[in-house]
Amino acid sequence: MIRILLFLLALVLLICSYYLIKKPQGLLVLFSKESKDESRSFLRQFGYVYALLGIVSIVVGIINQRTYSMMYLVILLVVAAIFALLMGSKTKKG
Repeated sequence: MIRILLFLLALVLLICSYYLIKKPQGLLVLFSKESKDESRSFLRQFGYVYALLGIVSIVVGIINQRTYSMMYLVILLVVAAIFALLMGSKTKKG
């Protein structure tokens, strides 16, 4: 069951990374107009991080060890929290 969920998580992460890297226009409206290039590089950077985490999720799913799965999920949650906090600080106010 954990393997199936890790593979589904990998799929979601790879889809999210695709949209962050190739189609960031949907999220760029949240940022101020002065920092469009900086915002685009910020989204691209986290897109690559999410792509890496998606690939690692496939590897962890193949290994099928509960300890590695839990460590991976903790790392994923930390990265997602960092992304949310940084994106929240970069979005335009009001």
